[in-house]
Amino acid sequence: MWDKISRFYPPWLEIFPLLLVVFALLYTNAWYDDLPLTIPTHFGASGQPDGWSSKSFVSVYLIPLVNLFIYLMMVFINLFLIIRPDDSRRVVNLMEKEKDALGPERLEAIRTFTARGLWLINTLTTGCLAYLTYGSINVGLGRQDGLGWVMWVFFGALIIVSLGMTIKTLALSSPPTSKKNT
Repeated sequence: MWDKISRFYPPWLEIFPLLLVVFALLYTNAWYDDLPLTIPTHFGASGQPDGWSSKSFVSVYLIPLVNLFIYLMMVFINLFLIIRPDDSRRVVNLMEKEKDALGPERLEAIRTFTARGLWLINTLTTGCLAYLTYGSINVGLGRQDGLGWVMWVFFGALIIVSLGMTIKTLALSSPPTSKKNT
């Protein structure tokens, strides 16, 4: 299995999003007892808290657990739905005649690009949620006033990567143009 994954990207790259998820869970666990009875649970566009809740397991651990769930789902999608099938035709969602026009090399390029892009989106998402966990706890402990500009960096990066992937996927999905001799 590792050989098949390494055709798309080095498997050790999965360490980065996994470490972000583990960090969020461990950081939450380390500071749970020190959190006050009322904690920030929502932040406005300025990064300042605008919603507060009573401290409970759910209110404190919700974001790190959602982070874990998203990480696992993205890995599942990437491994079992994109990387694992032997035939890239099964992965690319186009009409059969369009797949025929693209050919196996182009279909494999789409699959490879998609697998790499999903890894990047997974890493950015887990980073965003890990930072949100870190910032929420620090605001609750009085160490920070708000989340600051870092959240906007994550949002911007996610938007840029998503748009870039869309544009590149559309370009890869377009049938090759034949050059005519003039």
